[in-house]
Amino acid sequence: MTMKRALLSVVTAGIVGLMAPGAASAQWVVGAQGGLASFKVGGDSPDKASYGSQVRGLASGILGYRIGDSFVLRIEPGFIQKGTGVAYDVEDVEEPVDSLSLNLNYISVPVVAQVFTRGGRGFATAGLDVGFLSSATLATESGSQEEDVKDLLESTDVSWLFGVGGVVVQRGFDLSLELRYSQSLRKVLQESAEGSAEALPDGFRSSGFQLVAGITWQLGGDR
Repeated sequence: MTMKRALLSVVTAGIVGLMAPGAASAQWVVGAQGGLASFKVGGDSPDKASYGSQVRGLASGILGYRIGDSFVLRIEPGFIQKGTGVAYDVEDVEEPVDSLSLNLNYISVPVVAQVFTRGGRGFATAGLDVGFLSSATLATESGSQEEDVKDLLESTDVSWLFGVGGVVVQRGFDLSLELRYSQSLRKVLQESAEGSAEALPDGFRSSGFQLVAGITWQLGGDR
């Protein structure tokens, strides 16, 4: 099965699961979340260059469908920023010098499943995140020069993700804090663009951690 077919199957299953009629214990979940994302790129680095992670932001809405006490299927449309610093080895300087910053902005649509522990205070998350590239720039650290590199990159990125977190149950709403890890499943740089941007490694992928805080409300029924 190709990646596109696998992705379509997951997204379709998520939508069908959300829209399907459920048992009496099933209920809708709505909410919002936001946090910090620390990403870096991996690939064949240009000569004398290395990459480091940079902290950016993320935010999304939440539409979920809870089945029983232990399972929630969620769609989380929003945006996420990914950034990495490019450092070069400079003669007579001991440490690499930060010279460039790669900034990627995505419209993000994760489809995830959450499995809760008994009592509903802890959970694990797993799923796929489909990202649609909205902008991409390669800038100097001072910001004095900026190059638009969006045309060199794939318009979509597909990542798998998993995470663990905890919930504080309040009267009428739940508060959550979660640590997630995400890894791209495809190359970000277009094959036709390999070698055209000196600071971008051929075949690079992004990976990193997200610290996400959320608030959710359950519509109808008892948890």
